[in-house]
Amino acid sequence: MPIEIRELIIKVKVEETIASTSNNLDMDAIKETLSNLCKKEVKKQLQKLKER
Repeated sequence: MPIEIRELIIKVKVEETIASTSNNLDMDAIKETLSNLCKKEVKKQLQKLKER
């Protein structure tokens, strides 16, 4: 039974920083966070399907 996610919403908070730390993005942490959010959404959709 495939699950279709039609919409991906990415929310970010942009803050102005004094130091130039914007070049030091931790891509592994960003990927992990995004992956966890996607997994959470898939689990939520599966739970909705089970409730029907």
